Amino acid sequence: MLNELLTLLANSIMLPERWHHIFILGCNILIAVFVVALCFMLVRAWLRPILARILDKLDGRLTHETERERRSLASHLAHLLPALVLQALLPVLFSQNEHLSAVLGVLVWLYLYLFLGLAVAAAITLIAKSYAHLVPNPTIPYQGISQLLKLLTFIVFSILIISTTLGKSPTLLLSGLGALTAVLLLVFKDAILGFVASIQIAVNNMVNVGDWIEMPKYGADGDVTEIALTTVKVRNWDNTITTIPTYALISDSFKNWRGMQQSGGRRIKRAINIDINTIRFIKSPELEKLQQRQRLHDFFQQQDVRDLLNSDDVTNIALFRYYVRWTLRQHPSINQDMTLMVRQLQPTEVGLPVEIYCFSADKNWLNYEAIQADIFDKLFAILPVFDLAAFQRIGSRQSMTQSS
Repeated sequence: MLNELLTLLANSIMLPERWHHIFILGCNILIAVFVVALCFMLVRAWLRPILARILDKLDGRLTHETERERRSLASHLAHLLPALVLQALLPVLFSQNEHLSAVLGVLVWLYLYLFLGLAVAAAITLIAKSYAHLVPNPTIPYQGISQLLKLLTFIVFSILIISTTLGKSPTLLLSGLGALTAVLLLVFKDAILGFVASIQIAVNNMVNVGDWIEMPKYGADGDVTEIALTTVKVRNWDNTITTIPTYALISDSFKNWRGMQQSGGRRIKRAINIDINTIRFIKSPELEKLQQRQRLHDFFQQQDVRDLLNSDDVTNIALFRYYVRWTLRQHPSINQDMTLMVRQLQPTEVGLPVEIYCFSADKNWLNYEAIQADIFDKLFAILPVFDLAAFQRIGSRQSMTQSS
């Protein structure tokens, strides 16, 4: 119908018949360009904003967090309209030129596959980012899954683009890739290992984003910020970033501090090395003098301490151990429902270790260190009261004196 109208137009302007074909082809090309340009204007002015508003309503809770991804998805979807319109017009405009129609048809399909693939990838990214914001502590390795899906999307649309360009069936192209399986496995080895590792990590709940992990082999000691398909990023406490292969979390050992963070306390396990030469029995006059100290008054009122004093062989180290345990029982920042113990370890060349084993109720790193320091500050200060001394090498003491 259109070509007949153009033929009548050519006759009306008395165009020679040998130029009719070129005239009709030129007019069809101008019509196609005009229609495509009009479609792009409509897309820019109307369709893309409408799609953006629809996506805003679907993802209204994350207006700011996923704005870039929603705009990208809307743009890719809107670009499909001009190609679809042109694809529908090709049989009408170029019915008399099958070769040109076939070439333009291939180009249009390539355009469609390209932006459809980009739209699918943008949708996957939008879903992954939305999940990350809606779920504070995700247990599903969404980064790895989204990257794998985008990789599969890339492979599928690449096959469609190549098969369309060559004019071959995608099935025929896939059958020809059988000989390249070994090469593909080698190329995508890290992706395959990472995907398998991501599944095992998710199923066994081994690592989540936000967990504090230690992996000395890779120099990692900090919070997990991202679990992707092939890598895991850890922000160390010095604010450096360590990248670990995802499958290394399955093949190698690492320490996850999540159990401590979810428990009722953070362990304090530290010892004071007592100079063995200062350990001795305490005589009765010394005990009476100790009981008169205001700081130790409440301590000596404890029943277990009284039972200790009733024996004839009270040592200053035993009395000190009882005092340390009593101090920990009174400390407001120590979790009294978890293990609390003061014990002696094997004597060494640097004295007799008296170890404190308990749990701080406050697990925040800064507060934990402050609680631990406060306890040991007071214990070191109280040692002379029991006529005890912490072991210190004579050489170290002399070197400190000389340097001062």
